Amino acid sequence: MSLSRVERTHLSHTVSEKLSRAIIAGKFKPGVKISEPTLSAMLGVSRAPIREALIELEVRGLVEFDAKGRTRVPVLTPRDIEEIYTVRLMIDPVAAALAAKNAKPNTFKALAAIIATHKSVKTLADVSRLDAEFHDLIVEATGNRRLLLCWNAVRDQVELWLAQMQMRHQAVTRSTMQEWAESHQLLLDVVRSGDQKKAAEAARRHVANWMTLMPELPADETGKS
Repeated sequence: MSLSRVERTHLSHTVSEKLSRAIIAGKFKPGVKISEPTLSAMLGVSRAPIREALIELEVRGLVEFDAKGRTRVPVLTPRDIEEIYTVRLMIDPVAAALAAKNAKPNTFKALAAIIATHKSVKTLADVSRLDAEFHDLIVEATGNRRLLLCWNAVRDQVELWLAQMQMRHQAVTRSTMQEWAESHQLLLDVVRSGDQKKAAEAARRHVANWMTLMPELPADETGKS
């Protein structure tokens, strides 16, 4: 592999990370088309790393290509949300139960630090980032490599799901950040207790709670048929 190729690959990863943060933060609205020439001009890089980054983001579920190769930010339809929710209901309870059994004290300190950090965040995108990082630690604490692979396969879509749900919920209640801290502290306390059965049930309720809090998606947000 040539030196230039390694450098370009690194650049495409940097571009994909910048774009993923922007998409999750809502800077590119759902359904909006993303122009490679525009991104190239905005980021000051050639189109080659832009294209590589977009392909990576497609795999991660953060962009999609149409039949003509044009790129857009996906619109999370009710079906998409239901599918992500279903996957989380399969992963999170198992992860919480295993973390209750296997997590080390340093993991609990790190989880508590994430909850404490929420007090200083200024945007819902930051809340979504902290949310995903919290659950990263839970899954990593299980010690189950295959479960971690499953989580990583949907992790970015989960963060996008969280961001869009929290934005909608905040618009209705204005209390998302406080509810986030309370719900994650409750989950942490149960996992730290070491009771695997209670941890699994707490994780199931934790995921289900956001779905019950969310308002119905209006018809014009259903996106694709």
